Amino acid sequence: MQGPPSDSPYPSLPPGSLSFVLPAAAARRPAPEDPHSGIGCVQETGARRLQILLFGKVTSVKRILVLSLLMLCLSAPVVPACGAQLLLPYAPATGYTYVTLGRYPQTAEGEVRPILWRVLRVDGEKAYLCSEYILFARPMHPSLKEYRDVLKGDFGQTELCHYLNTVFAEEAFTGEEMGMLLPCENFGKVFLLDASDVTDRSIGMGRETNMKKDGPGLRAWGTEFAIKNNRGDRAKERLYVFQKKYGAHSPYWVRNQSTSDGRHARCTKDGGQLGHIEVARENEGVRPAIYLALSGLRITGGAGTMEDPYTAVPAEAAEEPGTADLSAPASDQP
Repeated sequence: MQGPPSDSPYPSLPPGSLSFVLPAAAARRPAPEDPHSGIGCVQETGARRLQILLFGKVTSVKRILVLSLLMLCLSAPVVPACGAQLLLPYAPATGYTYVTLGRYPQTAEGEVRPILWRVLRVDGEKAYLCSEYILFARPMHPSLKEYRDVLKGDFGQTELCHYLNTVFAEEAFTGEEMGMLLPCENFGKVFLLDASDVTDRSIGMGRETNMKKDGPGLRAWGTEFAIKNNRGDRAKERLYVFQKKYGAHSPYWVRNQSTSDGRHARCTKDGGQLGHIEVARENEGVRPAIYLALSGLRITGGAGTMEDPYTAVPAEAAEEPGTADLSAPASDQP
């Protein structure tokens, strides 16, 4: 998976650096080898070249052009790389932007590590994120009859929805991090993907995709914690893993009720398609989703790739020593 494109208007920046809005011609033109050759030297080619260009043997027209460009650069607004600008939505050519937020057990021994999220969509208010990995296994609801007859398949009333917004949220996020999340309908701030999301190829997912040609689609893999631990002694309490011939991925819930059996909820299957299973199934995976508020977001490190994801923190959080704040203006840098 790739992060933001290399020519993105919001690239990953080094500590304390700023993104300047430069004239397109000046930004694209390579610096010439001859220091007397003119306008290209407006790029960073050294004080000596600039001195020659301004005061050396060049035509008045070229000198006026250079001075004009310098005036434009100096008067252009300085644009800080704020967190909202760095979180780019999925694009077929470049893949996903990745960010870490919160923490949860990841290894077979239960070692707590940052949760890796992929950015699916971004609008003016929020970014739609889902966990890259299946974090644990759990039934959607303990009673099939109640799910069908009382809840009418409403995910917002299920035991799993309650668990995500209480036990899981309290373990995974600090109070400040929870303040960065926005609610989704009546599901709270931590919820599941919709069936329409996991089948949507415009966000890099889709059913029954060719693994080699189209990528994993809706398939997802569980953490070692989910597969080998999951805080359960019995195998059926741990995340199920499909056979190797299917890619050894695992099934996970989506928040929709089955249309063919009211006691079932929809879930992913071995061939990368959607199916359904009874809601009391214990070894079905949970792949959380969240809405991340773009206002007040700070990115304190990373490049937005799967291997080096951004780190998201609340805007008011104090910067830790040794971290690069990519979302604050230069005046806020130490």
